[in-house]
Amino acid sequence: MRAYMISLSFSVLLASSIDAAAQKNAAAIYTNLSGSACSKAIDDVATGAHTLDCPGIAGYRLQVLLDDERSSINVVTPDKRVLPLDYWEVVTRGFSTLGKKAEWRIAKTGGRVAPIAIIVPVDTFEQGNPEQPKRVPMLVIARISHNTACVTGAMNANVRDASVKARLIADDEYLPCLLRESNPHAAIQP
Repeated sequence: MRAYMISLSFSVLLASSIDAAAQKNAAAIYTNLSGSACSKAIDDVATGAHTLDCPGIAGYRLQVLLDDERSSINVVTPDKRVLPLDYWEVVTRGFSTLGKKAEWRIAKTGGRVAPIAIIVPVDTFEQGNPEQPKRVPMLVIARISHNTACVTGAMNANVRDASVKARLIADDEYLPCLLRESNPHAAIQP
């Protein structure tokens, strides 16, 4: 019931805020979350935990965190402040893997191009049956400002027009941050 109410509230909030709050002239730029563009640092030799430092846009970078088959991202500002998105607390506490590319939503502010949000594909795995975990493809949306970054939405990537809906959420600068949930899937279904 709680997940349904969050879904219903989220859908109403999304529908009512699209026209009023969407950033005008927002555009997309894609960057890699793996490969030769990223440098790797081992965080824990015993567990294999590591961080990839990947280029972003406009002086921003992304740290891809991989630990115990779970993934998250930190946004690093041009002045080197690290803004954790805490996917493993906000999106899922289960196993997860990130997609290959991040979509940066950008807008021109004060004559300069700056990121306003990021959309990252994330595969989560429901562990209802540990022998056969169910893969759930998600699009995770986070708002970015000079001082803060937080997850504002997470949705099933298989829903109709998922990318379009994710961009509308990303471009809405007034959506609140999702909070850490005791039920990791409560805020996922739009």
